Amino acid sequence: MGQKKIAKRSKVKPFIKTINYNHILPTRYNFDLELKSVLTAESFKEPSQRETSKKAIKKLLEERYNSGKNKWFFQKLRF
Repeated sequence: MGQKKIAKRSKVKPFIKTINYNHILPTRYNFDLELKSVLTAESFKEPSQRETSKKAIKKLLEERYNSGKNKWFFQKLRF
């Protein structure tokens, strides 16, 4: 594959969402990426802050993907 195609396939489209902790189910998987420094309660109030936090998360996830760690996290779900 060419460099353009590899760059296009390795893009990540993140989203942020507030959830209730009671709705989270524990699993055997652990993803050790610290997002608390990027996401705060204030980052959900204004759209411009949401965009900047999404860009920061995208940068972190793409670095993790390109390094090759946690390959299971970036695979499609099989049902």
